[in-house]
Amino acid sequence: MNPSGETGSTRGGRGAAKISREFDFPREVVFDLLTDPRKGAVAWSPEEAVNLLFELDRRPGGAIRIHDRDRDGNVAETSGTVVEISAPELLVVRTATTSPAGTAPWEALQTLQFEALGPTRTRVTVLVKILATGSFPGGVESLEEGFQGGWGEVLERLRRTLE
Repeated sequence: MNPSGETGSTRGGRGAAKISREFDFPREVVFDLLTDPRKGAVAWSPEEAVNLLFELDRRPGGAIRIHDRDRDGNVAETSGTVVEISAPELLVVRTATTSPAGTAPWEALQTLQFEALGPTRTRVTVLVKILATGSFPGGVESLEEGFQGGWGEVLERLRRTLE
Protein backbone atom coordinates (compact mmCIF):
# COMPACT_ATOMS: atom_id res chain seq x y z
CA MET A 1 0.00 0.00 0.00
CA ASN A 2 1.26 3.48 -0.73
CA PRO A 3 1.45 6.18 1.97
CA SER A 4 -1.93 7.68 1.01
CA GLY A 5 -3.62 4.36 1.74
CA GLU A 6 -4.72 3.76 -1.84
CA THR A 7 -5.30 0.05 -2.31
CA GLY A 8 -6.64 0.13 -5.81
CA SER A 9 -7.57 2.70 -8.39
CA THR A 10 -8.62 1.65 -11.84
CA ARG A 11 -10.71 3.20 -14.57
CA GLY A 12 -12.70 0.02 -14.92
CA GLY A 13 -14.57 -0.72 -18.13
CA ARG A 14 -16.13 1.80 -20.45
CA GLY A 15 -18.62 3.82 -18.46
CA ALA A 16 -17.31 2.75 -15.06
CA ALA A 17 -14.83 3.81 -12.40
CA LYS A 18 -13.54 2.20 -9.21
CA ILE A 19 -11.50 3.63 -6.37
CA SER A 20 -10.64 2.24 -2.96
CA ARG A 21 -8.99 3.57 0.21
CA GLU A 22 -8.27 2.19 3.67
CA PHE A 23 -8.78 4.10 6.91
CA ASP A 24 -7.57 3.43 10.45
CA PHE A 25 -11.05 3.89 11.91
CA PRO A 26 -13.95 1.53 12.63
CA ARG A 27 -16.40 0.93 9.80
CA GLU A 28 -19.30 2.49 11.75
CA VAL A 29 -17.37 5.76 12.18
CA VAL A 30 -16.44 5.98 8.49
CA PHE A 31 -19.97 5.07 7.34
CA ASP A 32 -21.50 7.63 9.71
CA LEU A 33 -19.24 10.43 8.50
CA LEU A 34 -20.20 9.82 4.86
CA THR A 35 -23.94 9.30 5.44
CA ASP A 36 -24.98 11.54 8.35
CA PRO A 37 -26.62 14.66 6.87
CA ARG A 38 -25.03 16.83 9.59
CA LYS A 39 -21.51 15.51 8.96
CA GLY A 40 -21.44 14.44 5.30
CA ALA A 41 -20.87 17.91 3.87
CA VAL A 42 -17.35 17.79 5.29
CA ALA A 43 -16.36 14.82 3.16
CA TRP A 44 -18.57 14.77 0.04
CA SER A 45 -16.96 17.73 -1.70
CA PRO A 46 -13.83 17.56 -3.84
CA GLU A 47 -10.72 19.56 -2.93
CA GLU A 48 -10.90 23.31 -3.45
CA ALA A 49 -14.71 23.17 -3.46
CA VAL A 50 -16.99 24.64 -0.83
CA ASN A 51 -20.02 22.57 0.10
CA LEU A 52 -23.12 24.77 0.06
CA LEU A 53 -25.66 21.99 0.64
CA PHE A 54 -25.56 18.33 1.65
CA GLU A 55 -28.80 16.45 2.23
CA LEU A 56 -29.12 12.68 2.50
CA ASP A 57 -32.31 10.90 3.55
CA ARG A 58 -30.84 7.60 4.77
CA ARG A 59 -33.53 5.23 3.52
CA PRO A 60 -34.32 3.55 0.19
CA GLY A 61 -36.06 6.08 -2.04
CA GLY A 62 -34.70 8.96 0.06
CA ALA A 63 -33.25 12.02 -1.61
CA ILE A 64 -29.61 13.06 -1.90
CA ARG A 65 -28.68 16.63 -2.84
CA ILE A 66 -25.23 18.17 -3.00
CA HIS A 67 -24.32 21.70 -4.10
CA ASP A 68 -20.62 22.59 -4.38
CA ARG A 69 -18.97 25.83 -5.46
CA ASP A 70 -15.57 25.55 -7.16
CA ARG A 71 -12.78 28.11 -6.86
CA ASP A 72 -14.06 29.93 -9.97
CA GLY A 73 -17.49 30.40 -8.37
CA ASN A 74 -19.29 27.78 -10.48
CA VAL A 75 -21.91 25.79 -8.58
CA ALA A 76 -22.39 22.10 -9.35
CA GLU A 77 -25.76 20.75 -8.29
CA THR A 78 -26.09 17.00 -7.83
CA SER A 79 -29.32 15.28 -6.88
CA GLY A 80 -30.69 11.78 -6.83
CA THR A 81 -32.13 8.99 -4.77
CA VAL A 82 -30.92 6.36 -2.37
CA VAL A 83 -31.29 3.00 -4.11
CA GLU A 84 -30.07 0.86 -1.22
CA ILE A 85 -28.60 1.42 2.22
CA SER A 86 -27.43 -1.08 4.79
CA ALA A 87 -25.60 0.46 7.73
CA PRO A 88 -22.67 0.26 8.16
CA GLU A 89 -21.71 -1.61 5.01
CA LEU A 90 -23.42 -0.23 1.90
CA LEU A 91 -24.78 2.93 0.30
CA VAL A 92 -26.04 2.95 -3.29
CA VAL A 93 -27.22 6.22 -4.84
CA ARG A 94 -28.39 7.16 -8.31
CA THR A 95 -27.30 10.72 -9.02
CA ALA A 96 -27.23 13.30 -11.80
CA THR A 97 -26.04 16.87 -12.20
CA THR A 98 -28.02 19.68 -13.74
CA SER A 99 -26.61 22.63 -15.59
CA PRO A 100 -28.21 26.08 -15.61
CA ALA A 101 -29.99 25.10 -18.84
CA GLY A 102 -31.58 22.11 -17.06
CA THR A 103 -29.74 19.43 -19.03
CA ALA A 104 -28.10 16.47 -17.31
CA PRO A 105 -24.37 16.40 -18.10
CA TRP A 106 -24.14 13.01 -16.40
CA GLU A 107 -26.09 10.40 -14.52
CA ALA A 108 -24.50 7.61 -12.50
CA LEU A 109 -25.14 4.75 -10.12
CA GLN A 110 -22.63 5.09 -7.27
CA THR A 111 -22.02 2.22 -4.85
CA LEU A 112 -20.04 2.81 -1.65
CA GLN A 113 -18.94 -0.38 0.09
CA PHE A 114 -17.57 -0.26 3.64
CA GLU A 115 -15.51 -3.34 4.51
CA ALA A 116 -14.32 -3.97 8.07
CA LEU A 117 -10.68 -5.10 7.96
CA GLY A 118 -10.60 -5.47 11.71
CA PRO A 119 -12.09 -3.61 14.65
CA THR A 120 -10.35 -0.33 13.79
CA ARG A 121 -9.64 -0.51 10.05
CA THR A 122 -12.03 0.02 7.13
CA ARG A 123 -11.76 -0.20 3.36
CA VAL A 124 -14.10 2.04 1.38
CA THR A 125 -14.60 1.07 -2.25
CA VAL A 126 -16.53 3.34 -4.58
CA LEU A 127 -17.90 1.82 -7.76
CA VAL A 128 -19.39 4.21 -10.30
CA LYS A 129 -21.45 3.03 -13.26
CA ILE A 130 -22.01 5.88 -15.70
CA LEU A 131 -25.57 5.71 -17.02
CA ALA A 132 -25.61 8.82 -19.23
CA THR A 133 -23.19 11.56 -20.19
CA GLY A 134 -25.58 14.09 -21.71
CA SER A 135 -23.57 17.09 -22.84
CA PHE A 136 -20.57 16.37 -20.63
CA PRO A 137 -17.43 17.75 -22.36
CA GLY A 138 -15.11 14.94 -23.41
CA GLY A 139 -17.79 12.25 -23.14
CA VAL A 140 -17.63 9.11 -21.03
CA GLU A 141 -13.82 8.79 -20.96
CA SER A 142 -13.46 12.27 -19.49
CA LEU A 143 -16.26 11.57 -17.03
CA GLU A 144 -14.56 8.36 -15.87
CA GLU A 145 -11.39 10.34 -15.19
CA GLY A 146 -13.45 12.98 -13.41
CA PHE A 147 -15.01 10.40 -11.11
CA GLN A 148 -11.57 8.88 -10.40
CA GLY A 149 -10.13 12.24 -9.47
CA GLY A 150 -13.22 13.51 -7.68
CA TRP A 151 -13.68 10.44 -5.51
CA GLY A 152 -9.93 10.37 -4.83
CA GLU A 153 -10.22 13.93 -3.48
CA VAL A 154 -13.36 13.10 -1.47
CA LEU A 155 -11.69 10.08 0.13
CA GLU A 156 -8.56 12.10 0.91
CA ARG A 157 -10.69 14.82 2.52
CA LEU A 158 -12.44 12.06 4.48
CA ARG A 159 -9.06 10.81 5.71
CA ARG A 160 -8.07 14.28 6.94
CA THR A 161 -11.44 14.76 8.63
CA LEU A 162 -11.16 11.43 10.45
CA GLU A 163 -7.62 12.16 11.59
